Amino acid sequence: MTFLKHVFVSVALLLTFAMSFANAEDKPINIPSGPFGTGSNALGSALEQISKKTDAKVKLVASETPGLVYNLKQLNADPETKSETLTPFTAGLAYLAENGQKPFAGPIPAPMLVATYNLGTVWLVTLDETIKEPKDLIGKTIGLGRPPQILWTIEPELIIKHGWGLDGKIDIEYLGTKQAAQALLDGTVDAAIIGGYADPINKAFKASPQTLTVIGSGKTLYHIPWGKEAIEKTIATGVGLGQITIPKDAVAGLNSDMSGFFDPIAWGAYPEMPEETAYQITKMIIDNVGLFQEYHALGKLMSSKSLIYGVDPKKIHPGALRAYKEAGLL
Repeated sequence: MTFLKHVFVSVALLLTFAMSFANAEDKPINIPSGPFGTGSNALGSALEQISKKTDAKVKLVASETPGLVYNLKQLNADPETKSETLTPFTAGLAYLAENGQKPFAGPIPAPMLVATYNLGTVWLVTLDETIKEPKDLIGKTIGLGRPPQILWTIEPELIIKHGWGLDGKIDIEYLGTKQAAQALLDGTVDAAIIGGYADPINKAFKASPQTLTVIGSGKTLYHIPWGKEAIEKTIATGVGLGQITIPKDAVAGLNSDMSGFFDPIAWGAYPEMPEETAYQITKMIIDNVGLFQEYHALGKLMSSKSLIYGVDPKKIHPGALRAYKEAGLL
């Protein structure tokens, strides 16, 4: 009887382990994709659909969140979720997190790259033709995104502070991307943040949804450039931004090329994510990169070469790195 009991217990333990392993394999990967209307939200949802409609070995589920900063804070507050989360982040956000700079209370680790999907670029626009340069905004009100949004709020604030030297001299309202655009059209702010996403390979540009709302109003727009020198001053503080030129006629009212900044926007994973999981996700993205355009216009800016554009291989998740080497992209 004792022998049979041992056999029974051993078999039960093996079955429990097998079931746990199967459940872990079947458990979907979370994508906290950012606020509705942003590129991260749109492409995160597209990635979920692609994972469901292809023979991918990993399934993903996207969800709306307040923003990329919020995502990193939540992941580091609940580290057990790191192994099952693919989160959007940017190079600028990674720098701020690792150095414990605002909006982080102290240093926290940043994710490793899985795939870059766009270069994000934003700037200020006004309906007031008398506002032509930064000094004209002194004492005025501008509408930005929500406080946790790195591209639509935090980085513009850094340029206003370090590049323009106008910290505290401009009234900033944190409205959200869609709300800021509407506030501009309603006349409750003097300027608002707009922008879009760029393809670094083919030099193409796509306006964000809220930017299209402003353009679609038919009102005359006046764009306020950050200025090359202001961007250089901000980059000199260590923020991971890059210089970019917004081409003439990219949006209505832009009658000449305009200097701007970009921040690479990517999906990332922490080292806690198993290498095989990161490999399968990356392989799925590489193999189906052409499908993203079927779900959203921003997908047209994606290509296999752009997925690791300008990235140090040391910052790529080991599983993703294996997929890129296997595909001949590294």
